[in-house]
Amino acid sequence: MEESFRRKLKRGIKISVGISAGVSLIILLLTVERRTWEALGKIRPIGLFLLFVMWGLYTVLDGLRFKILTRAGDREISLRKAIEVILTGNFLAAVTPFQTGGFPVQLYLLNREGINPGKAMAFLAFRGILIYAPVYILAPIFGLTFFSFSDSFVMRFLVRYLSIILFIGILLIGLSLLKPAVTERFLERIRDRSHGNIRRLLDFLIVELEEFRIGLGLFLKNHNLKHLLLATLVSIFSLLLYVGLVPALLYGLGLSPNVPKAMMAQVILMALLLFIPTPGAGGVAEAGGAALYSLVCPKHILGVFIVLWRFFTFYLGAIIGGVTTLKEI
Repeated sequence: MEESFRRKLKRGIKISVGISAGVSLIILLLTVERRTWEALGKIRPIGLFLLFVMWGLYTVLDGLRFKILTRAGDREISLRKAIEVILTGNFLAAVTPFQTGGFPVQLYLLNREGINPGKAMAFLAFRGILIYAPVYILAPIFGLTFFSFSDSFVMRFLVRYLSIILFIGILLIGLSLLKPAVTERFLERIRDRSHGNIRRLLDFLIVELEEFRIGLGLFLKNHNLKHLLLATLVSIFSLLLYVGLVPALLYGLGLSPNVPKAMMAQVILMALLLFIPTPGAGGVAEAGGAALYSLVCPKHILGVFIVLWRFFTFYLGAIIGGVTTLKEI
């Protein structure tokens, strides 16, 4: 089983890195020109340093949010362990379709800390809700804003894809609360007729919806509500730091960014990339990012921006998470 896990891990890494590197290279070839080298001479080192600081603060807040959530359980974990669990999940999400691979290993790590699987699943599910609930509320509004600024085919496709995902998500959550048994049977029927990545995604959704209901009951108890409110407050600051990485990167590249528009683009991409079937959303992230950020970043520096943007918003956490995974597993 361990050898099989290693083979799948290596295969996922090769596919994820290969797709992302290939698409990034194409974007660089299409955008690099003489002005690119001139623009690189205007890089602001303080801006790039700020990126590392912001990423570090975001990671700490992410860990703090999870630590607060575990207070509602039978054992609160340390901030360091919370960060390790999250980064391990980031690494495995980077090498699996639909970014679902981190969930089982995170459960294993939390079980080693004395948290039973049921509550561990509820904590992980609610962490996801705190991250993505505001994203999926804001993303359609921001998507329509960007749609009005662009005639790009890619942009139109992304907005329509996001709208479909949002509609399905709201429908499933509503049905899981009102008719849980009916919803589970419906998803199980579809899963039994599916194969490969679609089947794994449906397995993941069935578990997530069940733990969402369990977690909702757990956190709405009077003595746990304050933990949920505190975690929500931390989530707001965490999200602001994460989407703030984009204007900070543009500033570091010597540009004068449109801060609101740059942050809105990041929210849209966060909503889209969670449901991409390639490992780590590789390829789609770079292509979609190029389409969106072409509205806030000049073409001659766009390729460089996409490579650095993907590194700071995704691969930096995945790389550190890979080291953590090797240590923990």
